[in-house]
Amino acid sequence: MKRYESGQLTKEVKVDPYADFQGSKLELALIRFFRAVATHIKQVLIGVGVLVVIVLAFVIYIQYQESQFEKGTIALEALDKKFRNNPSIDLKEKIKAYEEVSVQYSSKKLDLRLAKALSDLYSRNGEFQKAADKLEWAGKGIDEPTEIKAYYFYLAGNLREREGNFTLAETNFNTAATLLANTREANGFLAWSLYQTGRLKAKNGKKAEAIESLKKVLDQDIKTPATDYNTVKQYATFLLIQLNQKG
Repeated sequence: MKRYESGQLTKEVKVDPYADFQGSKLELALIRFFRAVATHIKQVLIGVGVLVVIVLAFVIYIQYQESQFEKGTIALEALDKKFRNNPSIDLKEKIKAYEEVSVQYSSKKLDLRLAKALSDLYSRNGEFQKAADKLEWAGKGIDEPTEIKAYYFYLAGNLREREGNFTLAETNFNTAATLLANTREANGFLAWSLYQTGRLKAKNGKKAEAIESLKKVLDQDIKTPATDYNTVKQYATFLLIQLNQKG
């Protein structure tokens, strides 16, 4: 009988080199870990190198952004001082100066700070679309309190209406109302946002939705400022009567 049959494979027997290890489990785990690192040292070094590069790139980017914001802020302060000392400077020249600062310094924080100022200037110059664009962008980008975000969209709604874009005006007023829905300290602002939403919905032919928004104005539990709330309440009531009379 042949000792080995044709085609029979010899199996490799794996021996655990740590079978007789007398140390603790922690020591054994460390030994296994460092041995694995030594075995795959090339891959480990490449991975560490990539991680270091990513971290360094992130740190450099953050520092660059902060530097751009600081330099841009200094430039803005210089412009503000210049404009205060020279009130006769042309509106278009002011717009151009602010736009140049925005282009020169790459910083989202700076652009957010510039948005309101540029929007005001665009509006005064009759460029309502550009003014609204700035506020809508800022409203989406700021991390400030909800009331500030809502305020930007509310202003954008007014600008869209002046532009003649009633669809976007409705959207912006509705966004403001939605943002304020769960706030406790801005019920008066919420009432006005709901009224403007209802008014634009009515203008856009959405009668049922308009009535729903206007009724929410009357449902608001507002104690102060009483005069301001009474005004928007009267407006909402009058518009509701008009809509109901139309059948």
